[in-house]
Amino acid sequence: MTGITPSNDLIAMSLLQGRGELGVVTRDKLDELIASLAPESLLRALDPLQLHQLLHTATGRDLKPGEAIITQGDENGDFAVCLISGVLKISMVSASGRDIILNYCEPGELVGEIAMLDHGPRTATVTAIVPSTVLLLPGNAFLESALANPASAAGIMRELARRVRQVNLMIESDRTFSMAPRLARALVRLLDRDKGAGRLRFALSQSDLGAFAGLARENVNRLLADWEGKGIVAREGGELVLRNVDYLIELAEFGEGG
Repeated sequence: MTGITPSNDLIAMSLLQGRGELGVVTRDKLDELIASLAPESLLRALDPLQLHQLLHTATGRDLKPGEAIITQGDENGDFAVCLISGVLKISMVSASGRDIILNYCEPGELVGEIAMLDHGPRTATVTAIVPSTVLLLPGNAFLESALANPASAAGIMRELARRVRQVNLMIESDRTFSMAPRLARALVRLLDRDKGAGRLRFALSQSDLGAFAGLARENVNRLLADWEGKGIVAREGGELVLRNVDYLIELAEFGEGG
């Protein structure tokens, strides 16, 4: 099995048994999974009882690097994906044909919930960039859990409202910020807080970094070369390292006039 860490042995146990179900594990193991969920995960908005019941309906799946679990435009939007281990890339192709990387997800995060909730086509493609393990959460089971009591329904609405607010802020910054702040924001989002020392969570090509920041590769190359000359970033064995994290955080938040 690939992409399964000891802390996720509850998933490994069920997959090795060929069942892909969570019903065979103990409540303690299920609690470990819940504790690993990202703070902003839509799953955390559910009442604990409903969340336990929902996870018992999930099925597990291993993904190889480059394998897509969700494809943009697909009409089959009846499930969401919870990442257990590995890294997932969320990307889309714009109407003009431009590749856009919306986000990179790490363990504990949920993706694919938009189509699951509104039954529309998938708005983005979700691809593993390293060996990864995911849980597939059935849409009907999620809705049952969300509507099971007022606390779960209210939690879901609060989280969705928070996301709308976050998207509005991102759109506003994209319209007002020049290239340097947009690249800085992308780098700050990729910063690995656990590693420290300005390390990124994973290495990206300049093309992917540009698609993530909404910039052409040539502009990314020019900005990085300028920052490298000023000691703001550095390259160590092909890895990009942020030397002046505080500067990049301020640039990302306030722009060049900040």
